[in-house]
Amino acid sequence: MLTGGKNVIPHAVRDVADAAAAFSARIGPDRHFDSQKDVEEALEECCTPQNVTVIGLTGSGKSSTLDALAGEYFCSRVSSEATLIRWQYKPNPAPHTHEWVEDRFYPSDSLLNLEFWDTIGLEQPAAPQRLKHIVPKSDAVLVVISAKEGNEPAIWEYLKTLEERLHSRMVLVITHAELLPFEQLQALKEEMRSVSREHLGVQLPLYPITPAGERAGEGVEALRTCVQEVLKRSPLTDRRVERLLLATDRLLEEQGKVLNELHRLSKLDSGFLTSIDREIDRIQLQMEEEMPARLKAYAQYVQDCVPRLGKKSARQLGRFLSIRRTMILHKLPPVIDEWFYELVKSGIEERHAYYNKEFLNICQTHWNHVRPRVREQWDCDIGEFPAARLQADLEVYKERLGRSVYMPLKDFGIKPCLSKLFLDQEDVMRTELKLMLVMVILGALLGSFGEHGAGFACLGVALVLWLGSNLGLAWMQYRLSKQIVSAASEMSIAIDCGLRTPLYEAMISGLSDYRKLYADIRGQVAGGVEHLTPLLNARYDLFYKLTVQKHRFRI
Repeated sequence: MLTGGKNVIPHAVRDVADAAAAFSARIGPDRHFDSQKDVEEALEECCTPQNVTVIGLTGSGKSSTLDALAGEYFCSRVSSEATLIRWQYKPNPAPHTHEWVEDRFYPSDSLLNLEFWDTIGLEQPAAPQRLKHIVPKSDAVLVVISAKEGNEPAIWEYLKTLEERLHSRMVLVITHAELLPFEQLQALKEEMRSVSREHLGVQLPLYPITPAGERAGEGVEALRTCVQEVLKRSPLTDRRVERLLLATDRLLEEQGKVLNELHRLSKLDSGFLTSIDREIDRIQLQMEEEMPARLKAYAQYVQDCVPRLGKKSARQLGRFLSIRRTMILHKLPPVIDEWFYELVKSGIEERHAYYNKEFLNICQTHWNHVRPRVREQWDCDIGEFPAARLQADLEVYKERLGRSVYMPLKDFGIKPCLSKLFLDQEDVMRTELKLMLVMVILGALLGSFGEHGAGFACLGVALVLWLGSNLGLAWMQYRLSKQIVSAASEMSIAIDCGLRTPLYEAMISGLSDYRKLYADIRGQVAGGVEHLTPLLNARYDLFYKLTVQKHRFRI
């Protein structure tokens, strides 16, 4: 089967180029190599189809010759007398720049890396002008001469106009060989060889074939083998290989310079990074000194929220004594406790967000102070302070600290305290309601028996009880607020002890993330010896393989 394109480029050449292009990512995804694009373009060019062009007079059998090479009959079914036809198997091809070129598709994907050019007859006036855009760019040129027409001077006159460098790509093909007896065919072959030496100064390879008829296929395999050899030694293929090898050589040289520099930096004294660590340690000591003040601020905020808790709890008792209020008192402590937790949590997070801004300002100031020293020491720029990256982690610690406040509140027992106060009040309110209900019923019974004075007296007592209960309720609301504030007088201690560890962990985590920024930069600039050693070995292996291929192609 006739093949072309990347199948002609040696696998060893493409493999070393592919490996060199992929090796850039291993050195570092952010590294830029000028020759990377050249290697990728050269690889893409090596995968472009090769061109096989047939030229000759109209009716000489150009299309049949292409059919014989392809092993399928599709070219001869389309006339190429008025236009040039480009046969290819390629999805969504780019249209040709000349309007007189017609794109057609052959049905066999086995010819994916080949293009067939079926040209117009050389006797047509437009032929020389159009063929000059096609023939010089062809990897193989088949000059088709029909045995029944014999040697045509027009063909040789055209071939004499072509550059001498194209002679190595030309193959003479005699079609309709079955029409001539053996002696006449031999005589025609000798005549054509002689004319070839006379006009071109070189004897072109000559192959008679029988593309159709009872003897179809005679000589086709020999022609196919010859064309395959021409494609393999095509100067265009050699130029593609040369360009690919030279681009790969430049890329490996750039990669070697980077690896050597990284290797040099990896051997430097680590004292510079240690000095940065010491500076971050001093920042940590400074923040640890400020820790008690921050904890006191958190505890003071929680303590300031306690009066609001007392007032909200008192309001839940209601302004007037009612049966409905009495029935829901036991459900209120969890609701008030959740409200108090959300209030404290949002306040803690808000204050911690303010402290995070202070922390970011400290880190940014330190970063700007270190940046010129990094440029001097490592000969690189670490860029602007990555505040967004650090801020994302600090948001996590802020939420974690907000959740941590629930434990000291729970341990302090604010919900059990509320439950006891509300349940005690619930018993009092139920007792008062029962007494009022009894007096009302008694007054109604006495009134029904005619004892109106006694009945009105019972109703008056019930009214007095209701008014007294409401006054007592107001007094209980006041006492409840005072009891909650008194009970929570030491809550600040619980908050201080409960948030001390989470706040310290948040600070250490933030500093650890900031410290990692320098460790990441150190790794990007210098890399570790464990990381560099396999890279250096891999680059040496690629360079050795490239040297072998360059020697093979004498580049």
